[in-house]
Amino acid sequence: MTLRELFKNNNTVPADGAMGTYFTELTGKGSELCEKYNILAPEIISRIHKEYIAAGAALIRTNTFSANSFTLRTDHGELEKIIRSGYRLALNAASDKAVVCADVSAIYENPNIEFDIFEEYKFIIDCFISEGAKIFIFETLSDLEAVLPAINYIKEKLPDSEIITSFTILPDGSTRSGIPTDKLLEDIIKNKEKLTAVGLNCGSGAAQIYALALKFFSCIRQHSDLYFTIMPNAGYPSIINGRTVFNNAPSYFAEQAARFISHGISAIGGCCGTTPEYIRLISGYIRGNCDTYTKNIPHTSDIKKKRSGFSSKLTKNEFIIAAELDPPNGCDFTKMINAAKILKESGVDIITVSDSPLGHAKADPVICSARIKREIDIEVLPHICCRDRNINALRSILYGAHSENIRAVLAVTGDHIAETDRGIIKPVFNLDSTKLMSLISLMNSDAFADSPIAIGGAFDPAASKPEFALRRLEKKISCGAKFVLTQPIFTDRAVECLKEARKRDIRILAGIMPMVSYRNANYMKNEVPGMVIPDELVERFSPDMSREEAEEVGITIAVEIIERLRDYVDGIYFITPFNRAEVISKVIKKSKLK
Repeated sequence: MTLRELFKNNNTVPADGAMGTYFTELTGKGSELCEKYNILAPEIISRIHKEYIAAGAALIRTNTFSANSFTLRTDHGELEKIIRSGYRLALNAASDKAVVCADVSAIYENPNIEFDIFEEYKFIIDCFISEGAKIFIFETLSDLEAVLPAINYIKEKLPDSEIITSFTILPDGSTRSGIPTDKLLEDIIKNKEKLTAVGLNCGSGAAQIYALALKFFSCIRQHSDLYFTIMPNAGYPSIINGRTVFNNAPSYFAEQAARFISHGISAIGGCCGTTPEYIRLISGYIRGNCDTYTKNIPHTSDIKKKRSGFSSKLTKNEFIIAAELDPPNGCDFTKMINAAKILKESGVDIITVSDSPLGHAKADPVICSARIKREIDIEVLPHICCRDRNINALRSILYGAHSENIRAVLAVTGDHIAETDRGIIKPVFNLDSTKLMSLISLMNSDAFADSPIAIGGAFDPAASKPEFALRRLEKKISCGAKFVLTQPIFTDRAVECLKEARKRDIRILAGIMPMVSYRNANYMKNEVPGMVIPDELVERFSPDMSREEAEEVGITIAVEIIERLRDYVDGIYFITPFNRAEVISKVIKKSKLK
């Protein structure tokens, strides 16, 4: 029986429940061994399949979710045996009582391991096809793009194949990679001709997933004839003695899952923590409930977007002056606040706050920015560094920034932790700057839809390989960047790179960092990573100069650089030396920027 025939001939189909957690419950062994038991102890896997079918499941998944050589840390020889055995065990258990789906998980890139993901997909799929598989399920997905190459490969080899894609939506309404529901639905509808069914699984319990699923289901029904599946977790797990344990409440789960039946859901099963008892109770509800589904579920309406003053300046191509301040090393914000006040009075449009430069801990830039905005009443642009935060922490800080009326951020990967500190300080690089930009873009279409955040990035026109810097710039633009702040500019080569960058569709604020002494100039040239300063500029200072004399030289150089590149940029980005805002004020006045 085909998948379409199964769904067409039944109002709602009971699907199976969890394999991994039920395997652990039966054997006491970790679920990471589950797929290997297709060949180590196939009778256990066969028993699990048969228990689910006896409980009423008419749709079952092969025990191959993690069957890839990267996750199982095995070679293709053993992997082939695992996949082939997994498919045969499910097929034999199903007989003519259930339809079997070849289960494939998404394989994500790992920057530390050379791994050809597409070749791995091809190998896995070819193993299934050689066993006669024509129905596939890709489940627990964070996005569609990760598995599109595999889906395309299946459709090329088997045009009549049937494919289910099932996604994990967290309680906050986004996937684990931060993609909001609306964006996910857009991608699914765009690729609907390749799919037979779409669904949700894992991540949430039956009650938590209900509202999300109805929105998902309503949109699918409005734009396609795809079937829809639901496979929630048993609930929220606890960690007991190092093991993940779900509350055993099959009656409650079944009651909550049964709410979907009246909406015409094609299949209902279970994910982590569910057992045959959960499926038995769901099957009972399905046999007694055959109401038609509801189509008219409210859908998100278009919202008129409100733009900040800074965003409006970007849109209107107005010349912008930004100035950066360093956050304090401690709890005294007085110097930073006073500097911000001077900068505002000097005509600065927006103040940026750096994020722990060189990997040294300082006050949080979002908190600093919020305080500057409240006390000085000027727009702010906190730098948000990926190094110290995983994706959950980044989303949290973005929610907080938005609540403080911060409507622009600079997304940066972040400086690396010094080698001497790595024994006690652990770097976190869950995302890089481009992925953070993509995350903010998605949040702009969802949580921040009424008042989006302007996304900025860094650009280094003085890079040793300008072509690489320009390619990186193009990637940032594709990920949602609307403007960039450049590294400080001192050389002719950097100016030429700026001219080339200006051909791209992005606003460029050129970095100007006044040097304020002979010692400061030498330090910047020799000890600050990425800083390229010609010798002739350093030689314009001397160790014998007074503070005032050296400051005047630095201001003159800064003004000269501004004049050279004024026609090739959309604004100036001042990096304030030692938070000496009066220096920036003098440069602005002398260069007649205001």
